[in-house]
Amino acid sequence: MKLNERSVAHYATCNSPPDKTGFLFKKGERNTAYHRRWFILKGNMLFYLEEKESREPVGVIVLEGCTVELCESESEEFAFAIKFDCVKAKVYKMAAENQAAMESWVKALSRASFDYMRLVVKELERQLEEVQEEARSSQAKSMLKKHQLQLQGATFSLQNATITGPSQEGVSSRENGVSWSKPPSVPNGVSNTQGDCSERGDGVRPPPVPPRRKTNGGSLESPVSPGTGCFSKLHDWYGKEVAELRIEWLQSQIHW
Repeated sequence: MKLNERSVAHYATCNSPPDKTGFLFKKGERNTAYHRRWFILKGNMLFYLEEKESREPVGVIVLEGCTVELCESESEEFAFAIKFDCVKAKVYKMAAENQAAMESWVKALSRASFDYMRLVVKELERQLEEVQEEARSSQAKSMLKKHQLQLQGATFSLQNATITGPSQEGVSSRENGVSWSKPPSVPNGVSNTQGDCSERGDGVRPPPVPPRRKTNGGSLESPVSPGTGCFSKLHDWYGKEVAELRIEWLQSQIHW
């Protein structure tokens, strides 16, 4: 893998925020002693400089396809190694100043590769899908519950609704489309001297109610006066009948 030295040097010391910085002891290749170096971790690239104030890095390690392992040697305290899977790959050994620093660097370096970031992104996408599915399910349940409450309210209102008609008190009865007023009630103290015929307080009987006429098969034609199918004929027929009854009533009042 070829890298542009100027671009790499600029990226190492530019103002972009690093993921982790600190001092580590790096084991040399020829001189196997550990040398104190300033390390800068940016993305999957680990830069090391001779001093913290240095302007250019001494080297860079690309953290792809590697594993970070702790060194089991008792002589190398707080040491760990960066190993690559390819054959004859260089092994980088480093040591921290204490246990906490070592654990922090091992964790940061293990998570620096793009392979790890890819796994993290997939896991986050899976969690996001689960949250969205739960949100859709919760919203659907909320809407269903809302509709159920509305339906229950409508059913309750329908069950408690009462259908009331107009009051029959004081309303005149109708017979074949013609209104007949009910006779006034008999005042207290006035006796009914002629059976079902009530008298008013002045001794004068009210006019009799015309007899009800039953229709044949729902037709408006009168059995007494055929040919009264239409309303005008029916009206004339009842008018004549009322006139005759009125004459009879007046005559009875004269003889009375």
